[in-house]
Amino acid sequence: MDRYRINRRHRFIERVIHPLVGNFVIDFLKMTKPRVWVFLLITGIAGEVFSLSILRSLDILGFIYVTIFIALGLMGAESVSNYFDLSIDKKMKRTMNRPLPSGKMRPEVALYGGIILVGVTLIMSWFRSLWSFAFMATGIFDYTIIYSLISKKRTSWNIVLGAYSGGAPLLAGFYAFSSSFSIIAVLMFLTIFIWTPLHIWSLSIKYREDYAAASVPMLPVTRSTKESMRILFPFALLAAFVTVLTGYEFMAYFKLYVGIAVFLLYLALAISLLMSYFRALSDPDRNIMKLFASTNMFIGIFFVLIALFSLLIPFIGV
Repeated sequence: MDRYRINRRHRFIERVIHPLVGNFVIDFLKMTKPRVWVFLLITGIAGEVFSLSILRSLDILGFIYVTIFIALGLMGAESVSNYFDLSIDKKMKRTMNRPLPSGKMRPEVALYGGIILVGVTLIMSWFRSLWSFAFMATGIFDYTIIYSLISKKRTSWNIVLGAYSGGAPLLAGFYAFSSSFSIIAVLMFLTIFIWTPLHIWSLSIKYREDYAAASVPMLPVTRSTKESMRILFPFALLAAFVTVLTGYEFMAYFKLYVGIAVFLLYLALAISLLMSYFRALSDPDRNIMKLFASTNMFIGIFFVLIALFSLLIPFIGV
């Protein structure tokens, strides 16, 4: 069934999308890793929705404007990062068929195209909010320079150094509309920051040979699986703890029983993440990809709940 759906999707792309936009646009979009930036865009949108909700504002044009520049910034950062990662991607089986390492896309197109997108983002964010500009600029710098260019090939803690960039779009979205401090915005940022190593290192355990072949010292390449799983534990515990704190802080925006329901949902989410970790710990070879899938589901549900509860604040919030 899954194979049928994949084949049907490929046929749709070949017959409908390609004639409309051309191979170049499709290859460029693929190069920007849409699965990655769409997720980060969702976190940015969650930040926007939460900010607008607590302000009781319906700024639709502003929402569209901010969403556009966050999306362009994410695409630009991924494009520049792919240029820096070209030598790595050519050596890894998981990545060698991407547009850049496979030769479908020229490296200079990735670099200059990405720089143009980043430039547009910075200009747009500058005219919207100084704080939003600051978070987009530092997030892009962290991902492209600190992570991709400097630390990815030099230290097994590279993903921790690059984790800030994952939370930057969220803060850019929130502070595009507000200049006030928000503990929930900070907790959302911390969730992404802590979740990122847990998510990436669980995948790296599965593909450690790929990373080793490309001389990328991800944690599972430099440590045994047993050691790597031990190091993952505090990240799983902290992610669960911050999730519970987020639910607790959200209670203040609703009446008692609704607030309790919100808290219990986040508590259940935190418990499910810990259970996934311990299941993987018991048998990493069989269950590590289940942990990876669980981290995907965890962060998706986390931010969908943020957006849904935020939308409810103007109607049933206190």
